Amino acid sequence: MATLYKCPNIGNCDKADRGETISIATGAPAKCPECGANLILAKGANVGGGAGGNGLAFAVLGGLLLLLIAGGVYWFISHDQSKPFPAMPPEPPRVLPAVPPTPPPPPTAQTLLHFHGSNTIGSKLLPALAEAFLKQEGYTNIHKVPGAKEEESFIVGERNGQIEQIEIQAHGSGTAFKDLKDGLCDIGMSSRKIKAEERQALLPTLGDLTSNASEHVLALDGIALIVHPSNPIKTLSVTQVADIFSGTLTDWSQLGGRAGTIAIYARDDKSGTYDFFKEAVLKAHGKTLAANAQRFEDSGKLSESVSSDPAGIGFIGLNYIGSNKVIALSDTGVEARKPSLLTIKTEDYMLSRRLFLYTAEKPSNPNVFKFIEFAVGAAAQPVVASTGLVNLDVTPVASDPNDARNQSARWRELTRGAIEIPTRFRFRTGSDDLDTRANRDIGRIVGVLSQPQYQNKKVILIGFADSSGSPSANVTLSRSRAEIVRRELAPEGLAFSQVVGLGAEAFVAPNDTPENKEKNRRVEVWLK
Repeated sequence: MATLYKCPNIGNCDKADRGETISIATGAPAKCPECGANLILAKGANVGGGAGGNGLAFAVLGGLLLLLIAGGVYWFISHDQSKPFPAMPPEPPRVLPAVPPTPPPPPTAQTLLHFHGSNTIGSKLLPALAEAFLKQEGYTNIHKVPGAKEEESFIVGERNGQIEQIEIQAHGSGTAFKDLKDGLCDIGMSSRKIKAEERQALLPTLGDLTSNASEHVLALDGIALIVHPSNPIKTLSVTQVADIFSGTLTDWSQLGGRAGTIAIYARDDKSGTYDFFKEAVLKAHGKTLAANAQRFEDSGKLSESVSSDPAGIGFIGLNYIGSNKVIALSDTGVEARKPSLLTIKTEDYMLSRRLFLYTAEKPSNPNVFKFIEFAVGAAAQPVVASTGLVNLDVTPVASDPNDARNQSARWRELTRGAIEIPTRFRFRTGSDDLDTRANRDIGRIVGVLSQPQYQNKKVILIGFADSSGSPSANVTLSRSRAEIVRRELAPEGLAFSQVVGLGAEAFVAPNDTPENKEKNRRVEVWLK
């Protein structure tokens, strides 16, 4: 095998001058045979002679060169004693943001009861009663969940692996009767008595909602007249209150206070609190609410607004007084009174009222009467008191030494040394039948008198009438009312000391409206 070369020694060698190709055996020294100069590879030279041999030789040489370079690099790296380059810190592992696992959808809660109506009841009292009711029924994990709108909520509990709830929508007493009629609720909450037209509308489908089976007195409340704590006014007559809220009186200086425009705060038209105030104060004096009154759906927000306005005045349920000052109310023949535990339990405070639950006479939901019996029973009374309202417990409470009834000499004589049961037996309108609260109070009084400290006491019943009839007729009528109560209590084994009628004496309200006359038609219960 030979390799082709040329001599580069031009001018000194004939072979170089002629460009002659010189063939040298592969592996032999590449020297010019004529001048001895080192030869160079001829263009296109190939190992093995010819063009092909030269190409293979170049390929072999190129491969050897690459091997030499690679070997040199390896030797350099393996024998380099210099200080190595500092190692780059490892890149920290990339932390992806945690993605919480998608929780499974909550199980659908079954609704046990639907309550719609009064904000006074539905805002605080009913949620508290619903929680206590679920606890009594063996539910756990009881909690409140907000509804879709303000004044809506759910009281949720779990029992036997099932989640169940009670729905509450508190958008005003008027919505109680509308939603009962439309079948949207099981129990209507109302801070006023059902109106005649509402009763008539519901009569064909739900029965008589004024019956003992449908009308349930849940608690008692007093509408308090509130002003800013800095307001010097202490007492107002109901007539003055009507003039203020109708816009007839516009400045506090007209009432003996500091000069300043009176700012009126009132509940909205759907509110039972407003309905009661409108009937008892405004309508009774031929007035309507002033157009510039600020209106509120929420009792708490109304109370907060008055407490931040030195010129403000508002009316509110007893459990929303907050930091405001309460005004004492007076009227013709009735001394000024503030709402208190006694005056509201006896309903002697002029703006005292009952808070009602209304149901169908024969409800299809078995939970309705179960809840009602709990809510008006002894176990629920501490819950009512805890919300700032007045419960239906008839345990005797201390009497007010300044009680306006002291104006009656016969009343003073009868009650001397006696203690009062804080209730009043009243009657259905135009009837000798006891009203719904009185029917429940029979059992409550029997319960109190069964306690050891009262077992030796005897009952005094004092009947009263309004001033509509003649004095003699009123005495007869009032004695008849006291006898009706005696007949109801006698089968329970109670002992009686006296059963008397005083007629139209010791008024607790003026005899100017049907509602106020009804307050005066009463029977008081005393123990001696």
